[in-house]
Amino acid sequence: MVVKNNEDPKDMDPREENEEMEQTVETDEAQSAEDVVTEADERLAELEDRYLRLQADYSNFRRRSGEEKQQMHLLGMEKLALDILPVLDNFERALAIDEVKDEKFYEGMKMIADQFRGELAKNDIVEIEALNAPFDPNLHHAVLTEEKEGVESGVVIDVLQKGYKLKDRVIRPSMVKVSK
Repeated sequence: MVVKNNEDPKDMDPREENEEMEQTVETDEAQSAEDVVTEADERLAELEDRYLRLQADYSNFRRRSGEEKQQMHLLGMEKLALDILPVLDNFERALAIDEVKDEKFYEGMKMIADQFRGELAKNDIVEIEALNAPFDPNLHHAVLTEEKEGVESGVVIDVLQKGYKLKDRVIRPSMVKVSK
């Protein structure tokens, strides 16, 4: 109730007083409704923010999990390759013998070695081409150097042990002899 110009509140008309009370109640209800809407909007914004953050966290988790799974797979492939590459090396040493006593046995060994190479290639394990290539310390491990006529310095002139890559990663560098 608002008192105007030194009027005594007792002198007010009861209808006027009732109207004034209704306006005050309506104003209070409107203010209360606005506060509720504002609080609801703030809560909605907070929940939307939490939802978006959770969605982003889950997306990042899925991406990281996929990457970790792929890395674990590659590490397993690398370990397996490093374990079986010496077997392939031995096959190749056996096939390098000049004098063959049993041609069928030799052909069988050659087929097995070819199958080994094929399976490695199917799994993205490939031989590093080194012979007559420029020496690259990222791909080659130089164990000997030798002067050779007609060959530039820093060129691989002999491969002592083949190197291999899994996709783009070197899993075993080539052991090579390099020209001086």
